[in-house]
Amino acid sequence: MSNFQKIQDKKKWKELLNKVLFKTFFHSAEWEEFLESQFKWLKFKHYLYKDKALLSLVQYELFGKKKLISHPFCEYGGILPLEQGINGREFKNELFSEFQNQLKINFHPQIPKYFQELGLKEPDSTNDAYFIEDLDKKNSDEIYSNFRKTLRYSIEKAEKQNIEIKKCYNEQELKKFYKLYVKTIKKHKNIPYPYSFFQFFLNSVDVEIILAQYNDKIIAGSVFLFYNGFIHYFLNASDYAHRDKQANYLILWNQIKKYAGKNYKVFDFGGTGKGSSLEVFKKGWGTKKYSIFELKNFQDNKMRKSKLRNILAFLPESISSKFLKFKL
Repeated sequence: MSNFQKIQDKKKWKELLNKVLFKTFFHSAEWEEFLESQFKWLKFKHYLYKDKALLSLVQYELFGKKKLISHPFCEYGGILPLEQGINGREFKNELFSEFQNQLKINFHPQIPKYFQELGLKEPDSTNDAYFIEDLDKKNSDEIYSNFRKTLRYSIEKAEKQNIEIKKCYNEQELKKFYKLYVKTIKKHKNIPYPYSFFQFFLNSVDVEIILAQYNDKIIAGSVFLFYNGFIHYFLNASDYAHRDKQANYLILWNQIKKYAGKNYKVFDFGGTGKGSSLEVFKKGWGTKKYSIFELKNFQDNKMRKSKLRNILAFLPESISSKFLKFKL
């Protein structure tokens, strides 16, 4: 008998999700249903592991091979614990015995805390997350004092630029921000997410889209996700012509100040590839580094890192979004 009970009833799945000890924004039933409505090649499968944890996996096909991943379009996936002290060795053995297709799980740094002997260490990670911890216990002055000196200078410079920081409330502003986002992503030769993602974020109570406006023009913006005591800095964009104004620094600092000493414990700067130039930027905010561990039974395909992604990035987003599976 399988230790992974498949859950097909959506109502039961939602009831179980309400009982887990930790989950992210991406593990909401609403987000998963939205993704399925946007991508016909993507299908979620849900499992209950020994009444101890939940597992949400996306099944898709790439180059004729069926793959399972938890969770798409984000840094984090992983098993969702229903109790403490899950036997990690048993889970790993039973996971790879149960699922014979290519499988990959990226763990949120919180998840290993619910396991015993999970045995994940540095070689099992290609990405790191950067956290400002104890946000709820610190005031803004304490947090600011831990910033790198050059970062404080950039924030102080931005504060003198007459930049207005505000929340995005309507589609008119959202479209302007999205246009800036697409331009930013393509500059980095990557594939942008479709506009529908941003519409979903705009209408979610667990998301804030924060904009920087200068002379009535949106010059930067960021998407922040809220879940389980975390504020997750997820997406951002900025106008290269106004890069000297450091508007993104100001957006981040305003969000940190806004929630310092409040109900959120961690400000999460999100996942970053090891050796990335972003490491220096994220360390400058007085953060602590955590590995984003992986469990997988295959080598990532070369297409994911190939020059084809550069070509796709220059296509109209209505076309390039069809190839987002190459980012998984």
